Amino acid sequence: MHSFYLDAIRNFEGYTPQAQWDYAQFSNGYGTKARFAGEKIDRAEAERRFHAEVASARSIVEKAAPHVDEGTKAALTSLTYNAGTSWIQSGLGDAVRRGDLDAAREIFQKYNKAGGEVLPGLLHRRSQEAQWIGNPGAVTGEMAAAPTETASAALPPVVVERDQGALNLAEVIQRRGVQAAQRAEAPIEANPAWRGKAIERVVASGSLGSVANEALVALIEVDRLGPGGISDYARLAQLGRGSELAKSDRDRQNSETRRI
Repeated sequence: MHSFYLDAIRNFEGYTPQAQWDYAQFSNGYGTKARFAGEKIDRAEAERRFHAEVASARSIVEKAAPHVDEGTKAALTSLTYNAGTSWIQSGLGDAVRRGDLDAAREIFQKYNKAGGEVLPGLLHRRSQEAQWIGNPGAVTGEMAAAPTETASAALPPVVVERDQGALNLAEVIQRRGVQAAQRAEAPIEANPAWRGKAIERVVASGSLGSVANEALVALIEVDRLGPGGISDYARLAQLGRGSELAKSDRDRQNSETRRI
């Protein structure tokens, strides 16, 4: 699987050194099954188990849905890794086999419960994974037409999952840019010198967190930037993610589960 999807699954799961009860099993590492309650493992062992379980899940998907595109296989692999194989003999499996990806995308998002309750973390995860279905371009950030036309559709799913604040910022910038264009009597021309300086600052930051620090600059100067330059922020924010997708996210782990 492409590193984009592997990083996304790690990010969804989060890293937990010591085994914790996870609705159906004791899990540690990146959501893999622990050998016993309280077991502690380091990141090296977590990576080994992660790759083994992803490979097993991918093998199951290859047998159940060998004809679908890579984005769909990745979504189904992530679902299998997280929730098991029940989807194969369900309505989701039927939709995948008949090639109805719109129906598959809708059904896929219903796998959001644990302990009989809908969990916000799973709800969000399924929403992001569903965007991979029929969209192999997700690995480059060039998603095909998404079911919704929101700012989240323009960003890689894992970025939205990792930093909701960045999504909110992107939406504000986008709205301001549209408003500026509507007010202008002539086409807006960006100031090349300013634009280059701002972009350089975002590239140097190297993470989505730093984009938040640029919020005031973005909002004050967006009238001069114009709608055509807004996408620069989204693209550069994506490029800054790198290996940070695999970092621990202890706060998020308290609000979502890794098993159904």
